[in-house]
This record gives sequence, C-alpha cells and structure tokens, in this order.
Amino acid sequence: MRRRILEGLLALVLLTGCNEVRQVRLTFGAEGEGLDGFLCREDDGAYVLSRAVPAGGGAVPASLVIDFVRLGGLPGCRSGQLVSWCADHDCAVMPEHRVCIPTPLPDITDLPRAEAREAVREALRSLSGAAISSEAPDEFIIVRTTATLQSCDELEAGGVTALREEALVGCAYSCPVSLNAIEGDVYLGFDTLTEQCAQGVRVCASGDLHWRP
Repeated sequence: MRRRILEGLLALVLLTGCNEVRQVRLTFGAEGEGLDGFLCREDDGAYVLSRAVPAGGGAVPASLVIDFVRLGGLPGCRSGQLVSWCADHDCAVMPEHRVCIPTPLPDITDLPRAEAREAVREALRSLSGAAISSEAPDEFIIVRTTATLQSCDELEAGGVTALREEALVGCAYSCPVSLNAIEGDVYLGFDTLTEQCAQGVRVCASGDLHWRP
C-alpha cells in the first residue's frame, strides 16, 4: 500500500509496498490544543519560548525536528506509561526518518495562553506540504515533533543524540501507532497538568523517553 499523510501544518509521504494512495492527517487538534508542549513556562512564570526572543524583538530562530521513535511493542499513551515502558524496552529514535525544518516561532512573551497558542499554531501553518518521510516503519512507533533553538545544520552534524536539553522550547507526540494500519487522524499532543512543564519537554524530547531529573 502507498500512503500519504497530510495535515494543515505538516505533510508526511509514507510508502509501503502497493500502489494505493491513502491519506491520513497529522493534527494538533481542532483548536491547537495539542500545542501545550510549546507553551510551557519556567518556574518564574515566563514562557520557555520567551527566553530566546531576540533583543530587538521578533520571531525566535528555531528548528522543528520530526522523529519516529521505535517502541518495541505497544505501551499506553500517557507520558508516565511511555516512560515506564521505555525503562524496560529499547525505545529509540529512528535516525533514517529524522527531518529538521528551520521554523521561526513567535514572540509570545506577554500573550495570554489562548493567544500564545494561536500564534504558535499560525507559525507552524507555514510548514503545510513539507515532506517528512519516504517510507512508513512497519512497527509501532510514536511520531514526535520537537522545537529547539539549535540549527538544523548543527543537528544534522551531531546525529540523533544532538538535541541539547537547554535549547528545547517545545515538544508534542502521538500515541503509539502503526502508520501502515491507521485510519483517521494522528493526533500530536503533550501530557501535562500544569503550565510549569519544562521538565516534561525534556522527557518528551529525550532519545530514549527516559526520565530527566
């Protein structure tokens, strides 16, 4: 089966072995609710994203990294379930599928949360149609998007372990999914009960989904 995955923000082209073309959407939700991992705050209440706003204001120079993370099975979807599963299983980024896209993100410093979410959503909308992958892994994975202050050139040179925790500004991920079998949308979100969630971004973006103190 030949499968195309599309979304208003991202587009994945996944090839599986037949000639049929099917479409599945990647989505952050109808209202962008999956973008909570881009709206985390530091302990002092400031948005994590705001720490990198240029001195004169304007967009934050950032990169969006799209990864497929191998799970070695089918764990639950909540972050605690994934972390627990990956403590005993070989969870790892699949380097052959990593894609990095330069993606300036907005200055949300003084915006209320709803307006900040819409600003980030609008910035990511510019990625519509971007090709992410040429082949669907034939196993259960999660699809993960990570926003970092590092350049794509730096990440490409450093390999899949190059993401630096201190440069992370956002993260979202899907439930475990087999991309060759999914029907409907693939939702990307972030599991948190508080806006002070910079720690959760570090866990989400880690190569092995292990806890980060």
